[in-house]
Amino acid sequence: MNRRHVSCVVFLWLLAGLSAAVQTPVEQSTGPVEQPIGPVEEPVVPVDEPFSPLLQPLTSVERPTGPVESCVTTECHTKEMAGRVLHGPTAQKQCEACHVVADLQKHTYGLIVPKTELCSYCHTQSERTVVHKPVTDKECDKCHDPHGSDYRLQLLGDPSGTLCFPCHKPEEYGGIRYVDGRMEVVGDCSVCHESHSSWMPMLLPKEVQQLCLYCHEDLRSRLELIGRSHAPVMDGRCLDCHDAHTREHPGQLREGPQKLCYLCHEHDDIRKLVETSPFVHGALTTEESCNACHAGHGSVLPSLLSKPEKTLCLSCHNELLRTDDGRVLTDMAYLLKENPRHHGPIREGQCTPCHESHASTRYARLAGDYPQSFYAPFDVKSYALCFECHIEQLVVAEQGIGVTEFRDQERNLHFVHVNKEFRGRTCRACHEMHASSRPFHMRETVPFGPRGWQIEINHTRLPNGGRCAPGCHESRSYDRGEGEMPKAPRAGLKPEMLEE
Repeated sequence: MNRRHVSCVVFLWLLAGLSAAVQTPVEQSTGPVEQPIGPVEEPVVPVDEPFSPLLQPLTSVERPTGPVESCVTTECHTKEMAGRVLHGPTAQKQCEACHVVADLQKHTYGLIVPKTELCSYCHTQSERTVVHKPVTDKECDKCHDPHGSDYRLQLLGDPSGTLCFPCHKPEEYGGIRYVDGRMEVVGDCSVCHESHSSWMPMLLPKEVQQLCLYCHEDLRSRLELIGRSHAPVMDGRCLDCHDAHTREHPGQLREGPQKLCYLCHEHDDIRKLVETSPFVHGALTTEESCNACHAGHGSVLPSLLSKPEKTLCLSCHNELLRTDDGRVLTDMAYLLKENPRHHGPIREGQCTPCHESHASTRYARLAGDYPQSFYAPFDVKSYALCFECHIEQLVVAEQGIGVTEFRDQERNLHFVHVNKEFRGRTCRACHEMHASSRPFHMRETVPFGPRGWQIEINHTRLPNGGRCAPGCHESRSYDRGEGEMPKAPRAGLKPEMLEE
């Protein structure tokens, strides 16, 4: 046989082998695609119990009475193959992986094992302490289609709603105004919950705080930097303040900020103070409420303030504000900018030494008693706020040497002006409370009378005293005298305040 004849024989042999391969079906695995669904028990179920109504014989097509080459044809069981995601045996058309002939003549089929054992026959999972109810009840088909569906893992519906909500009603999860971002964007409950079982309550895959920080990485970074954390944050109790699913409040808060904070801060008497006081901080009446000043998770500042105290106050008091009773509050930011001589607490960046931050029974939310009017009968108790820092001798001692620099020789002029039973001048008659452009916080003018007539004070500082030419009396001067005199404490402050 020559070389040409050998080549022809080899070609024919290869062609015959290729033809046989085309005519002979390739052997396919009957094993299912492994998908863990959790442990199940094994109650006895009749073998001929159908797994799905789709496996019942079709009435519109003549029922076979003997063996068939395939269960799926253009006329039979087409729905089982319609889904985008098919069960492994379904995709391979290996129905016998799950079904067994019950009656060949009647063309009815059952399951190879009882229904409650069928899924665990192939799919196994380690046992955990918290198990999803369908798994406990051995009802895998509550969530999965045994043949196929248009959703991953052969789920019966969209995990963001249609799958879970037949059992977990939306109304059980608060309002729907504010929805968890991951739920809304990703649309999948399994972002936060295990589908079958977990070691954690509520089928969570991790501890609550670690689960939250897995997505809220910006918060994790802040918490690592700040020095003080809110108690629930330190204890990992995010759900004390936030609803994990939806709420009617921003940030998915369980309640509005003020009501929510009262749940823990009842012991601080803040709620009682706010609800019973005539003077309440305006920030508490806004939607932000407590969050207008406090950082809900943590802060490097005392009392979890979101900004340094003075900066925080001036972030609102940087314009004229009108109160509910019609009063107009000063643009404090402008006042401080235009008047460089600031009251001591303001120089130290504080407002709360004089003002209560939440509410007070005193006008302007003052932290202590202080006369509101231009004239007032003198009483030490009426100036309790001032005497937190300043010595009482400023206004109770008739002799002013070593007490105050506002004296004429030995005569204490603070005593002269203030310490009167009738028409005693209050501090505001001469001094600005917050800031001034003059020494000693002296005022340019002072409002007088019911219509607020502005009287000029015209105070002039002299080398050893001073001179006043106000609209209420003729020009007068005072002189402290010559020679060495005991030095009065600066601004009449208490020794401990001078040490600070």
